Amino acid sequence: MSPHQKAAYEIIHEYYFMLPNNGSLNHGLLSCNKRYKEAVQCALVGIKRLILTLEFMSIESNDPAIMDRINFYDEVQSEVYKIKDGDSKLSWDDLIEVFKK
Repeated sequence: MSPHQKAAYEIIHEYYFMLPNNGSLNHGLLSCNKRYKEAVQCALVGIKRLILTLEFMSIESNDPAIMDRINFYDEVQSEVYKIKDGDSKLSWDDLIEVFKK
């Protein structure tokens, strides 16, 4: 799993566990399935805001590390869009790695 894939899943799961849950897998407004989709949307909004903040910082500074971070989070954002569209192909072992720290 690449670093940007891992970051994408970590961000989504941070939002997922903060959202309310009714205990049902697929039924109801607060089901696990709907909560995961909402977490993906939250992750996209958060990453977009982070990239915009970094872009403003790069205007004021010539630090190349800021541009590296922008590029990294652009890749993370692309990965989250793949997850949203169901195009992200990861094995269960890779997903388990996300939670190992």
